[in-house]
Amino acid sequence: MSPASVVPPSPAGGNRAGELAELLRSCVSDPSRVLTGVPQRAAAAHDASHYLLDPQAVVRAASAQEVGALMAAARATGLPLTLRSGGTSLSGQAGTDGLLVDVRTHWRQAEVLDDGLRIRVQPGLTVRQANARLARHGRRLGPDPASESACTIGGVVANNSSGMTCGTQDNTYRTLESLEFVLASGTIVDSAAHDADGLLRAREPELHAGLLRLRDRIRASETSRTTIAHQFSMKNTMGYALNSFLDHTLPVDILAHLMIGSEGTLGFVSHAVFRTVPVMPHASTGLLMFSGLAEATDALPALLAAGA
Repeated sequence: MSPASVVPPSPAGGNRAGELAELLRSCVSDPSRVLTGVPQRAAAAHDASHYLLDPQAVVRAASAQEVGALMAAARATGLPLTLRSGGTSLSGQAGTDGLLVDVRTHWRQAEVLDDGLRIRVQPGLTVRQANARLARHGRRLGPDPASESACTIGGVVANNSSGMTCGTQDNTYRTLESLEFVLASGTIVDSAAHDADGLLRAREPELHAGLLRLRDRIRASETSRTTIAHQFSMKNTMGYALNSFLDHTLPVDILAHLMIGSEGTLGFVSHAVFRTVPVMPHASTGLLMFSGLAEATDALPALLAAGA
């Protein structure tokens, strides 16, 4: 259903839990995917962290439209909403005492494009599963987190995952081509569409204008430009990708790249298109011994220049 058609429950009287369940069922095509029983909520009460938060309901969303409707409903009722995919977080990002939306169960499709040069994936697919589809083309995803067998694309994008070997050139930010995302208002935007920026401006005029103001403010400040360029010349996966204001001009492209590393605070990524990297035919590991820390760090520029 359209997010605009969501009607919040009555704020007073009645069975609040029942009203919430009824509202959530109106947001999805199959009401059985709304789980309010104690066993189902307890099973989703923690991720890989030590935090324990009992959600009021768990919804297994199956489309971007459903996620949009759920976001609109949560916004109308003031109910916190958390998106959960792999649940491998050690910091508690995948837990909530509000509404938990499962975006893994029905989100595991992948489409290999251009003989493996690109791949379009949904957020519930793990990195290893995506790489398995690319293997016959001699390609793989750039980010290579150590938890690739369990972590999913949704978390990879949300955390700007990198890994031990991708450096600053093959991480999520640098290899992502486009995103389809859902904003808190329920608006769905595909940044690859030819009219994506116009759609964002028409549906989210304040957001579009705000991004333009921030872009111009940052670019007009030499201090801001220098600071951002310096911070993101290093391996940096923490916080919003502010370098998007320097790297991109259109608000829709800026927003799509701000999504990377935003930990779900700006919206939900329903599809991501990545440019892939080649799988090297040979790999080796070397051990270099240095007399001290200064000598070791002084050697880094030469090692990086050699392609290590």
